Amino acid sequence: MLSGTKSRYPGKKLFSILFVLVFITSVVQAQDTAELKNKLQMMCDKYSQQMVSGDMSELWANYTDDIISLPSYEPAVRGLDAVKASYEKMKDSGMKMTKFTLTVTDAMQSGDFVVEIGTYKLTMEGGGMDMPWDDYGKYMNLWEMQGDGSMKLKVETWNSDVNPWEEMKKMQPPPPPEGHEGHQH
Repeated sequence: MLSGTKSRYPGKKLFSILFVLVFITSVVQAQDTAELKNKLQMMCDKYSQQMVSGDMSELWANYTDDIISLPSYEPAVRGLDAVKASYEKMKDSGMKMTKFTLTVTDAMQSGDFVVEIGTYKLTMEGGGMDMPWDDYGKYMNLWEMQGDGSMKLKVETWNSDVNPWEEMKKMQPPPPPEGHEGHQH
C-alpha cells in the first residue's frame, strides 16, 4: 500500500449502513409494539369495566359479526348473535361478574391482524353459589384491523389456570379413619 492513500473496504461502508438500518428498524418496531400493547391494555381496561357493569351495548361493537369464541370447558361459539346468547344464558343463571382484570403481556401484528396474549383474574357471584368464585388464567385474542384504523375482535379464547379436578378433590369429604369402615359403635 502506498503511503498517503486510504485503504478502501467497500463492504465496511455497506455493513455500517445495513447495521444502522437494522438498528433503526428494531427501535421503531419495539416502539410500535409498545404503543400497540398500550392501546390494547386501554381497550382491555374498558372491556373489563363493561363486563363488571353489565353494560354490553358498547362492548358488542368491538366484535366482528363472524366472531369465534373458544371458552374453557365449552364448545366453540360462532357468530356475534351466538356469543350474545351465550352471555345472556350466563346472566340468566344469576351469575354476575363482580371483578374482572385483563393484563396484556404480549402483542404482535402481522398485516391486518393483531394477536394479543395476556392473563385474567375474575370474581363471579350468584347463580346458587354460597361464596364468590375466583378464577384466573390466560387468554389470547385475534383482532382484525378495520378500514378506519380501529380493531374488532375476530377470535377469542381463554383457559383457566385453576384445575377443576383439583378443586373438586378439595370439596370431597375426607375418607373415614382406618379401621372404621362401616363399623358402628
